[in-house]
Amino acid sequence: MTFQLTNLIIATSLYLILFVAASRKKVWDTSFKAAYRLFMAGTALMLGGGALDAANNTGLLRRIEFITIDPTTLSILIEYLGTVGGLGLIALGVLIGSVSAYLNNPFKSMGSPKMPNEAQTSQELLRCTLESSISGTLILKAIRDKARKIVDFECRLMNKAAEQLLGQSARRVVGRPIRDKLTWIQNIGILHDAISVIETGLPFRDQRYCAEGKSWYQFTVEKFGDGVSITIYDMSDQKQVEQRLRHAAEHDALTGLGNRKLFSAHLEQAIFRAQRYDNYKFAVLFLDFDRFKIINDSLGHDVGDELLISISHRLVENLRAVDTKSRNKGEGHLPARLGGDEFVVLLDGITGIQDAVAVADRLLGEFLRPHMLDGHEVISTASIGVVTNESGYDNPDDMLRDADTAMYEAKNSGKARYVIFDDRMHKDVVDRLNMERELREAVHSRAFSIAYEPIVDVKDNRIAGFEALVRWPHPTRGMILPGKFIGLAEELGLIGTIGHWVLVESCWQLKKWQQQYNFGRSMFVSVNLSRAQLRDPEIVSTMKRSIADTGIDPGCVQLEITESMIMDDLDETQTVLNELKALGVRLAMDDFGTGHSSLNCLHHLPLDVLKIDRSITNDVEKDMAQHQAIMKAIMDLAHNLKMNVIAEGVEKKSQLELLKQLTCDYGQGWLFTKPINAAAVEKILDKTEKRHTAAA
Repeated sequence: MTFQLTNLIIATSLYLILFVAASRKKVWDTSFKAAYRLFMAGTALMLGGGALDAANNTGLLRRIEFITIDPTTLSILIEYLGTVGGLGLIALGVLIGSVSAYLNNPFKSMGSPKMPNEAQTSQELLRCTLESSISGTLILKAIRDKARKIVDFECRLMNKAAEQLLGQSARRVVGRPIRDKLTWIQNIGILHDAISVIETGLPFRDQRYCAEGKSWYQFTVEKFGDGVSITIYDMSDQKQVEQRLRHAAEHDALTGLGNRKLFSAHLEQAIFRAQRYDNYKFAVLFLDFDRFKIINDSLGHDVGDELLISISHRLVENLRAVDTKSRNKGEGHLPARLGGDEFVVLLDGITGIQDAVAVADRLLGEFLRPHMLDGHEVISTASIGVVTNESGYDNPDDMLRDADTAMYEAKNSGKARYVIFDDRMHKDVVDRLNMERELREAVHSRAFSIAYEPIVDVKDNRIAGFEALVRWPHPTRGMILPGKFIGLAEELGLIGTIGHWVLVESCWQLKKWQQQYNFGRSMFVSVNLSRAQLRDPEIVSTMKRSIADTGIDPGCVQLEITESMIMDDLDETQTVLNELKALGVRLAMDDFGTGHSSLNCLHHLPLDVLKIDRSITNDVEKDMAQHQAIMKAIMDLAHNLKMNVIAEGVEKKSQLELLKQLTCDYGQGWLFTKPINAAAVEKILDKTEKRHTAAA
């Protein structure tokens, strides 16, 4: 047993020697693994021999019947085999480990260990990386002449991706000058850029188109010793995607024509050329198609889209071929769609305004022809605004604005025509914009006044009421009459605010006069309702609130609605009038005789007054018999329907006398007085009230 412990100590020492050798080697290669396994087998065998010996001593083996060896002999044999075999295997393992350490570990005698060749490992790693890259890579070394000037490059490295991109084998390029080998790189100037990178030390990156390969490439050039590394990336797919996105961003999806962005870019270039070349001329046509909204709403949006596509085809067919990529050449006409049914045409490189007029005439004739759309024959004429560069434009927006202005002038002049823009139109547009701004400010500050035009009882010439007429006292334009701003107020949605202010102010003023002159219910005020007010769903509640706020008797308030407003939508208007009548106010049909009302429907309307238009009053003296008969018929009709009659435009005493003969109730006009302010009204009332009081 002591002998076995001694052997085990020896084995452990040898194991430590082997472990230290492996640790200094810093690798665990196949040879060391084999030596380690032999060593452990020997150790196990030694321990196994000891175990067998112990088993023999305890008599375990002697119980096995087939063993007939003497126990003492068996014990000696086991111990011998375990010790000799174990030491043999250990020795063999140490021998293999030592030989492996000697062959693989580059120790120098009496020196420090040498580390592995890291340069070779790095080169191998770099080679693998470059070969797996999708970008082409070239390593070039500068070739210099005697004056140290770079005359060419020698290729030192070329990966597989570069071979595919350049169409050359690395075997034919590496180690050789490349000027004659890679000619297309030379042709697009990359070698010249490489020289600049070496001289400056600054990296370079750019995108170039190669005509030979019909592809786009991105080049990155960086200094690499006395040479450069060039990375090449094929951008053809990316460029195609960019081109599709750019086309989508610059073209109308429905018609395929250019959109506002593309048109503005071309127009900007045309303006630049006109500023640079005196003899260069161009024009812009702005087209809007008449009745498009009606067609779109009645036949559906699909038919409307087909119409827009048909229009775009006719535009293209009737214009000279256009190359949208050659914007700097000034060649060709460019049609575009701005949106909706608005189209524009850039007439590029014309000789004068006559060319633009000729194109506009041709297009007008073309759009007189019907479009066949989904079984429908549709005609949509065009209104065209024309503007040339003769006014010296600096930006595209101004030119489009003026072309748009001319187009609206064409629409207002009867449609299906063209109008050439002039400075007067621009002045009108600017004036309108200023008027809009000033009107908004006036509404906000309530900078209006009311003029009162007396309504006179023709029997005794006594004032029975007043029509309240709004005025706009402008600080620079003077007194502006309703005809100059009421239409604009309706467009801007301001008429409701103005109308409510007029109603409330005039009601307060009437209440003051009623108290001052003790008129009671005999005096009334008449206020005009606009079309927008009549269509306002809140008109009844607004009117009710205004009357309640002022505390005036509703019977003293008369609301005037024109004949055309009533007849536009008779059923809806009748409903609103009935609701207003329920408030107790008086209702008058204004401008009677100028519209298209049916006499048969008058008895269905809750009207209190008919106001005869001034045109009928003025004509009554031209043909006495005929016009008197008309006036008499109106008077009789109104009186039979329990309505009063007010004749507008009374300017002569003869007219007043005739109205008395025809039993007209009231007259209104300059014969009595022009519209005047509240102070002037009070002066008249002071005189008339005193005169009538004294007579009484």
